[in-house]
Amino acid sequence: MGDFKPLEVEPGSKDFGYVNVLDNLAAKVEMPVGVVNGGEPGPTLIVTGGLYPTEYCGVEAASRLYRLIEPEGLKGRFITVPVVNMPVFRFRTRWLNLRSSVTPFDGLNINAVFPGDPNGTPTRAVAHTLFQLVKEADYHVDFRGGDLPESHLDHTIYLKIGKPIDETSEAMAEAFGLRYVLPGTPEIGHTSPGTLIYEAVAAGTASIISEAGLGYRTQPLEEFVMAHVDGTVNLLKHFGMLEGELKKPEWQRFLDMEWRGVTAPVAGVFTAVADQGDIPEVGEVIGRITDLDGSVLAEITAPVTGVVHSMFPRRVVYPGDRLYTLLKIGDETGWV
Repeated sequence: MGDFKPLEVEPGSKDFGYVNVLDNLAAKVEMPVGVVNGGEPGPTLIVTGGLYPTEYCGVEAASRLYRLIEPEGLKGRFITVPVVNMPVFRFRTRWLNLRSSVTPFDGLNINAVFPGDPNGTPTRAVAHTLFQLVKEADYHVDFRGGDLPESHLDHTIYLKIGKPIDETSEAMAEAFGLRYVLPGTPEIGHTSPGTLIYEAVAAGTASIISEAGLGYRTQPLEEFVMAHVDGTVNLLKHFGMLEGELKKPEWQRFLDMEWRGVTAPVAGVFTAVADQGDIPEVGEVIGRITDLDGSVLAEITAPVTGVVHSMFPRRVVYPGDRLYTLLKIGDETGWV
């Protein structure tokens, strides 16, 4: 496949190839990268799919954007990495479910080792290779959307670190155009040091996460793929890289940052009543656990009035299994 040089693609052209990450006795790893370099100067926006490679909607959206965007009419440079962690994407043996992007070479979660290490284990080397591209960009979006055991809410996430870059990141999270925007801080796991979003922002690249996709459906549904695609086109227009009007939702609100998990009180057969995006009232029944004779062993109720952020579509559950996560809905963002 060769050793592609993404930053050497000439203005007014586009190209796709594979960047060599590692080639030694322990592992051979490459990273797919597509570049569309506009005919006019402008900023650089990079999108990444497959940081968690079993979140397939993001992979498809990142691939599709390379085909969709042409150099003509583009100001600046668009870079897409359809799959960050190729070893996990390829390793699909049934008995080894590589969700959470745990790399088979070294057992590490890539979203905990940024900015990486060129001389480290394969996961750290992949993180380093990606980060060399991300830190050269002005703006970054990480396409996510529910891992294999999740039914997941569409929303964006931005990080607040107490610096002026926070304003740009928040503006990106809103202009992406989904209905919900979730702030994050360094104390929260998914935006903490070592994650791609944290290290990108710390290096001066405004970065957000876009969440859209039902992870348990391994054939991506078009509406969730297009949520990432349309959101990215919105950002390209927002930053003047493409011409045209932005798509806006009917409304847009912040989510609070306190996660309310709901677990199974007993073992049995779980049937979900509420799903991602539903807004149950506190105390409302959102699921049931039954015996095989159909008798109800437990009713699952909403701990707060809020939106279902994730439903975990297990069938047989044990006591303590996570069934739902809910978040309270906050104020309007003011963008719409």
